[in-house]
Amino acid sequence: MKWKITFLALSLTLFGLLIAWAIKETRPEWKRYQQAEYAQCIEGLKAELELWADPKWGDPEKAKALRERIEGLQRPKVEVKQVLLKGVGLWKDGKNGKKVDRCMTCHVDEDKLLGLHPSIAENFPFELYGCTVCHGGQGESLKLKKAHHGMFSDRKEMLARIATADALLELWKNLAELTPEEGSAASDFKYYGVTGEKAVYVGSAACLRCHKGLTTWHIDRWKNNKFATMEKVKKAPDFIKGDENYKKQCYKCHTTGYDEKTGKYVEEGVTCEACHGPGQFYVYFMSSGKVAEAQRLSKLAFSYDVCGRCHMARNHEARVQFMAQLEAQEKQVNTEVASREEPSSSLSKPASFTRVESSQGVRASKEGEEASSVKPDYEVIAQIVRRSLKASQVKQVESPRLARPEEELPYDWIQDIEDAVALVETSTGSTRESLPHHKVP
Repeated sequence: MKWKITFLALSLTLFGLLIAWAIKETRPEWKRYQQAEYAQCIEGLKAELELWADPKWGDPEKAKALRERIEGLQRPKVEVKQVLLKGVGLWKDGKNGKKVDRCMTCHVDEDKLLGLHPSIAENFPFELYGCTVCHGGQGESLKLKKAHHGMFSDRKEMLARIATADALLELWKNLAELTPEEGSAASDFKYYGVTGEKAVYVGSAACLRCHKGLTTWHIDRWKNNKFATMEKVKKAPDFIKGDENYKKQCYKCHTTGYDEKTGKYVEEGVTCEACHGPGQFYVYFMSSGKVAEAQRLSKLAFSYDVCGRCHMARNHEARVQFMAQLEAQEKQVNTEVASREEPSSSLSKPASFTRVESSQGVRASKEGEEASSVKPDYEVIAQIVRRSLKASQVKQVESPRLARPEEELPYDWIQDIEDAVALVETSTGSTRESLPHHKVP
């Protein structure tokens, strides 16, 4: 009889455990958290709906969209939500498995997440990088305590990790593994801090305070060359004549800390941070007396791949095309000037001249005769120049447009002089400096 009682007790215990297991499986804790998150979302949308549904100043279209969202959330599909991440990782229990992030099983409010991570989500979308790459924790777990084990919940806790360079190096390595671009290296992510936010550029002056004495040879080599590269670019004709969009192509490689989205840069020239990345954490380690950590970060974060981003021939293709356009425009202007009709002159000339276009240039011919058989009297042309200059008392010519007092010399005389000089230059191959009018006493 005793064994029957023992058997009955064990059976009831097993039955109770089976019921408890069934309840736990059908009502896991993640379901409660997910349903609570949906309820919180609905409450927030209802409060927003009250504003937009106002008959006086509300927006019917937005109110309608909000009602539809609320209706959809009232009948949500409660399920495990996860992101399969690139790469293979170790789960906490030591078994190999695909990297998976299930944080969004409970954190289902995407609008809330985007609001908390505005710039981070733009650079590192949740659907590609998940949450644990920055926050830590056990992304594959659906148990609250286990999932949050080793997690850094806010910026303060994250920043506390950088007592050494290890946290930064580990983050950059993980980001390189998760990124969709093949061939990415940890050094490609040295522009970001442990929070996933962009690191701060401190300017070359902050770097030089220490390195001017520590690495003088390196500083002198760059400071006298690449630091001043933007000064040379500013003097280039294509940069001067180019519009803002054209100049932005130059900023990418000839400035430091250039942001393509804002069109702004931190510093002109290729300075320290252009190759080594933002100096925020270098300055932090150096100012904290952790020189060894700064050195380690500098060596492990640097890659010569950074050089290839700018030092490639095709980076100047746009410049070659722009310079060709400028040259073509200049040739067109010169052609138009050369083919300009000679205006009538009030000066009595020994002979009448007509401009004729030919493959040899501009020729002068007497009226009524063939241009090919008439040779211009260069002495007569020189006399026109000499007499006109003497009449205006101009003794020196210093510009392509003959210098003259506007009030003393009529315009048609100047035009005659200009045409005469151009005719002599074109026909004889002479220059203005060799023409007789420079010898007028």
